[in-house]
Amino acid sequence: MKWVLLAFLVMFSVTPAFGGDMENDSKGTFVYYYLMEGNPDAIGKAVPAHVEYWKTCNLAGFRGGPFADGSGGMIIFETEDDGSAAEIIAGDPFVIEGFISESRLKQWIPK
Repeated sequence: MKWVLLAFLVMFSVTPAFGGDMENDSKGTFVYYYLMEGNPDAIGKAVPAHVEYWKTCNLAGFRGGPFADGSGGMIIFETEDDGSAAEIIAGDPFVIEGFISESRLKQWIPK
């Protein structure tokens, strides 16, 4: 569990919180919530690719991090629609490697 926390701390250090153009009304804000399962060593090996993937997506409004108990995490980002949000998530190495046991993708209207 410690490696998950460390990975997400690294993620925070390499990406701006809520960076990008927040004035772009053509984009929606999405929340991706996920829980993980699998061999901790295998997940740990996938963490650098996961962090790099989200970093290189360069998404407006990006913010992400782990749950305190290390069971998963949550990512908030902006994109055109739920289809493009799902495509972005499908490229996450955690998804590709099959480590996600449960997830939800919801469009969010921040106030």
